[in-house]
Amino acid sequence: MALQAKELIYGAVALAVSFIGIAGFFVFLDAPYLAMLQIAIYVGAIVVLILFTIMLVRREVSEELADRPEHAEGAAGLWLAGLLAVSIAGVAALAGPNLPTEPQSANLPVSDLGPVLATQYPIPLVILALLMSAALLGALVLAKVEK
Repeated sequence: MALQAKELIYGAVALAVSFIGIAGFFVFLDAPYLAMLQIAIYVGAIVVLILFTIMLVRREVSEELADRPEHAEGAAGLWLAGLLAVSIAGVAALAGPNLPTEPQSANLPVSDLGPVLATQYPIPLVILALLMSAALLGALVLAKVEK
């Protein structure tokens, strides 16, 4: 919805809802600090900045955007989703034995979060990087204006 909404305001609100959903995942993973950071930074700052930008710089939908074919975007999205799934499966298959056997304690200080992610959880970090790259490529494909 955030990428396919006809109105920019609805897209920004859908983006805020999706960021709140990601914060919900952090709550389920017993990371309330990260959940509050997600809400404060992404919903509180980024989405509000996008909404103010939309309200200040109002642009009408051009004829080229209204007439662009929908099937090309779907094919590119399916291709990228398949590539992401194969990449994640390959990384998980190669790194399965290297994952830590015991989880970290829940009393991990925030200052140690970066080193722990980089040293003990490199595979989930790579999977997250692949997922974010695929989302960025998908957003670029959907936002591309054909002339």
